[in-house]
Amino acid sequence: MIFGSKSDSGQTEQIDKLEKQNRIMRAALEFYADVKNWEEGHKYRDEDNATIFTDGSESGATVDKGSKAYRALKACDSA
Repeated sequence: MIFGSKSDSGQTEQIDKLEKQNRIMRAALEFYADVKNWEEGHKYRDEDNATIFTDGSESGATVDKGSKAYRALKACDSA
């Protein structure tokens, strides 16, 4: 088999799947890596695109409680 052969659609599908998983995981990592999401009294958008306002005592990442990471893992399992 020659790598990159157009006749190997299974390999192309696997690459597409891995690229999709990468995008999902990257989005979750970017949320947790963003310093503003760890600041108290910050607003952010959740997975349903709803705006979440935190009160002055908690950060967006604290309110999220790992939900973005959990959803990313579940999405990658089904991708």
